[in-house]
Amino acid sequence: MQRTQIDGVPVFTAAGPQRTTAALVFGVGLRDETFATIEVTHLVEHLAMAALPRTHLRCNAVTDVDSTAFFATGRPEAVRAFLEGICRALADLPTQRLAAEAGVLQAEGCGTGSSTVSALWAARYGLTGPGLTVSAGPGPEHLPEEVVRAHAARWFVRGNAALWCHGPLPEGLRLPLAAGPRPARRVPVPRPQDGPVWTRTDAPGVGLLLATDRPDDVALAVGVDVAKDRLRERARHTRGLSYAVDSLALDLAADRREVAVVVDARTGRDAEVAALLWQTFAELCADGPTAAEVAHAVAGLEAELDEEDAAGAELADAAYCAAVGLPSRPAAATLAAWRATTPAQVTAALRRAEPTAVLAVPDTAVWDGPDPRVVRRPLCGTLPALPEGVLFRPPLHRRLLDPAARVALVVSDEGLAHRDADGDVHGIPWSRVEAVVPTDDGAGVSVVGRDLCCVLVHPDRYGRRAVAAVLDRAPAAAVLGVPASGTPELAAV
Repeated sequence: MQRTQIDGVPVFTAAGPQRTTAALVFGVGLRDETFATIEVTHLVEHLAMAALPRTHLRCNAVTDVDSTAFFATGRPEAVRAFLEGICRALADLPTQRLAAEAGVLQAEGCGTGSSTVSALWAARYGLTGPGLTVSAGPGPEHLPEEVVRAHAARWFVRGNAALWCHGPLPEGLRLPLAAGPRPARRVPVPRPQDGPVWTRTDAPGVGLLLATDRPDDVALAVGVDVAKDRLRERARHTRGLSYAVDSLALDLAADRREVAVVVDARTGRDAEVAALLWQTFAELCADGPTAAEVAHAVAGLEAELDEEDAAGAELADAAYCAAVGLPSRPAAATLAAWRATTPAQVTAALRRAEPTAVLAVPDTAVWDGPDPRVVRRPLCGTLPALPEGVLFRPPLHRRLLDPAARVALVVSDEGLAHRDADGDVHGIPWSRVEAVVPTDDGAGVSVVGRDLCCVLVHPDRYGRRAVAAVLDRAPAAAVLGVPASGTPELAAV
C-alpha cells in the first residue's frame, strides 16, 4: 500500500486489477446530525450523485453512521470523471433538486428504523451521536436549503476526506473539493451507569453493547470473537434458537470504542437467547477463554486476511481512518497483535468492559432479566410520579369509555411530563428537548426528548390550551415549521 496526496487529500493506492476501484471517503455520517437534521448527510450525498451525467459506470454512494463514501469501478478515465464530478458537485450543490431528492429519500425508505444495534446505541446515548440512528427524524422535507448547504460546506471539504484506489490510479486525477479543515466532532455523553444494565426495546433481536477507552483494544476484540463463537455453538448448533451472531465496532473517538454483539432468535424464544448471551459473557468475565478458543479466533482473522479482497479492505480501512482522524494499523500489525494476545489479557479486557454492558431484549420477551445485580434501566426517561404543574386530561366521558384515553399531561416551567395508559410517567425537561414537530394537521405537536421520550400533545386529546402551554415554554429554536410538502409521520423513538 502506498500513500500520496492529491490536492491536499490523502490517497491510498495498491496494485490490483486492470480496472480501477476507487472510493472518496468523508468523515461525516448520521452521528454528526441532530434529530431535527437527520438525513441531511444522506441528502447531500444524493444531490452530489444527481449532478452527474448518466453513465454505465458501476458507481454508487453510501451514508453510514460514521462516514460517507462515493465509489466506482471501471476504466481509469471513467473513474476519474466520476470522482472529479462528485468533488465539483459537493463544492456547489445542485440544490434546485432539493425537493426531488428529498422525495427520493422518502421513497427509498431511508429511515434507519429500530435495528438492534441502533437500539443499543440509543440506550447508551439517547438521541445524540450514534443513538440518532434509532429514528427516521422529522423527515428530509424539513431540511431547508441553507441547512443543507451549510452541512456540505462544513463537512465535505479537503481536510475531512481521503481517497483509496485499488488498481491503476487515474492519470491526471484532480480532487477539486472546497478547502477546509476537519471539523471537530462532538463525542456524545453516555448515560450514567455504575454497572451492567438491561433494557427493553422495540428492536427485533437481542444485543449486548460494551465500551472501552483503549484506542485499539485487541484483547477485547479477541474476547468478543470468542464470545460469538461460544454463543453460535450454543444458540444455533446445540439448541436451534438462532441463525446469526454478529458484531460491530464503532470508534467515537480515539479513546471511545463501542462494540455490539447482536443475536437473532426464533419467534418467542428471545428470552432464552438473551439468557444465553448474558451467561456466555458472564462466564468469560469470570473464567476467561481457553487457549484453544483464542487460537481459533486468531485462525479466523488469518483466514479473513487471506481472502481475495483483503487488499481492498485494508485500503478502505486506511482511507476511513485518515478521513475521520483515527490511527490506522496495517493488517499485518493487527494480526501480530492478535497472535500475541493471551487468555489472561482477554479475561482482563472483558472484566474492564463489564460495568459498561448494556443488554437489550425485545419488549415482547417475557423475561425478568439475567440476574439481580444487572439493573433494568428503561430505554427512555421516566419519573416515579407526575410532577407539580398545570394538569391536562382528556374529557371525563372519554376516559370512562376508552382505556387508551386514561392519560395525563403536566406542563411546568421545568418541563413536560406525560402519564401513559399503562401508568408509566415520562418526563422531558425543556433543556432536553430535541425538537417540537408539528402533527400532520398542524393542530398539535410531538415533543421529542433527547432521552428518547416522545409526547404527543394534540387539542383532540388535551385541548388547545395544552398545545399553547407547550409552545409557550418549549425552546423556540427546537420548534420546526410545517414544510410546504406537508408534515410526515414522526418515527417512534
